[in-house]
Amino acid sequence: MSVTGVVQAVRRERDGDDHILLRPDPAYTHLLDHGNIAHQHGDLVLEPVCEHRPTQRGAKPACRGFSSNVQVPPTGSHVRVVGSYVLDADHGWMEIHPVTSITAFGHDTCRPHAASG
Repeated sequence: MSVTGVVQAVRRERDGDDHILLRPDPAYTHLLDHGNIAHQHGDLVLEPVCEHRPTQRGAKPACRGFSSNVQVPPTGSHVRVVGSYVLDADHGWMEIHPVTSITAFGHDTCRPHAASG
């Protein structure tokens, strides 16, 4: 799946993944479900995997020996994201997980919101 939008927030997770909130461009808002709207501020969740060393015990073996090639852009970046579009059944929202690439092509003038943990 390929989607474009503006990075609203980036947060490191204990499992080594980054948790990125993406405000999808209008052509991609159909990818959002109720969980994205209710729990993710109307953003699509992106998860590049093993971006940093995990501190969560169960995640350490999954990242051992894996090197991510995904470059995570700063908030406000307008990006194209490629990866698997999946339902996070544990949390009830849609995600691109894992993300295989993020390409930044500019900055948006909107102000990103803060991510809550």
